[in-house]
Order: sequence, then C-alpha cells, then structure tokens
Amino acid sequence: MFARNVGQVNVALMLHSGVPLRLGELARASDLPRQIVASALTTLEGRGIVKRTRVGDHDVFAPDPKSPYYPSAYLAALVDLPIAASLGRQRVMAAYIYGSMSVPGKGTPSSDLDLLLVGDFKDKVAVRGALSIVGERLGRRMDTFLLGPEELEAGRASDDAHVRSALAGVRLLGEI
Repeated sequence: MFARNVGQVNVALMLHSGVPLRLGELARASDLPRQIVASALTTLEGRGIVKRTRVGDHDVFAPDPKSPYYPSAYLAALVDLPIAASLGRQRVMAAYIYGSMSVPGKGTPSSDLDLLLVGDFKDKVAVRGALSIVGERLGRRMDTFLLGPEELEAGRASDDAHVRSALAGVRLLGEI
C-alpha cells in the first residue's frame, strides 16, 4: 500500500498510544531521519490519512479516523509492523495481531498489542525482549503469545479460547 518509509511512519502514527506526535517524536517512533518523516507525512496528509494540528509553536500529527482510508491505513500499519526484522534468525511460521488493536478504532491509549507468534523458538525470553523494543517505540506494551506448532495444534484441538481469539485476528505473516 505504501512505500517503505511512508509505511514506517504510518505504523508509528496508527499504532502509537493515541496521542498526536511532533515530527521529532515520529522520527524516533519510526526510526527514520526527520527529513524522511516530513516527506512521508506530506504523502499521508495528501491522501487524507493524517491530520496536522498547530499546538503552540509546533505542529502535531495524528491519524484521521474520519478519513475513508483510515481502516485500510490502520490495517496496513498492522501488516507493516517490523516483527520479522526484530526477530532476527528466529523461525516464525505465522504471526497474528488480535484483541482490541486488531480492529481499526477499537484500541484505546492504554490498549496493549496482542501478538501470537507460531514458530520454533530457541529463546522465548529473547523474542519477547526484541518485540518489547518495538512496543516501546510505538508507546504500546506488547503482549506476546508464543507457541510451537504442536502447541498451536493442541490449542486448536481443545478449542482453547485464547488460541481461537488469536487466530481470528489479523494475520501478519505465514499460513497455518
């Protein structure tokens, strides 16, 4: 949907904890230089996805939930989350976002980002640590549910409510 840099800024705006952000804050949240963020904001504003508001002597930026493109931009932000990049060599078969943050407009500033990862994880603590860094940049706590393929199948077989809820969310990658 978006070029890479525009996508990174879209992720930062859509999934941040619900507060309008200044340009510098967006640069930190998206891990991009200010000039690139400014260019991406111009693109997002031009498409009517982001609104700019003047607060005192500076501009702040926030998603425009009234835009007809907001639901698509929000879902694109979920899909563009830097999950795979943050996991390095960990083998992930599938990833899902679920809970309130998986539905455009349903998350609140205090909502955590529920994430199911299915894979063969050698070090679950390291995986959670890497993902918490992504959450910190976005101003969101990451609630990570890690399962091996066998654990997922056992959860499906027993109709585990948590597994069912997670699989009903937004699929980020993989097919299970």
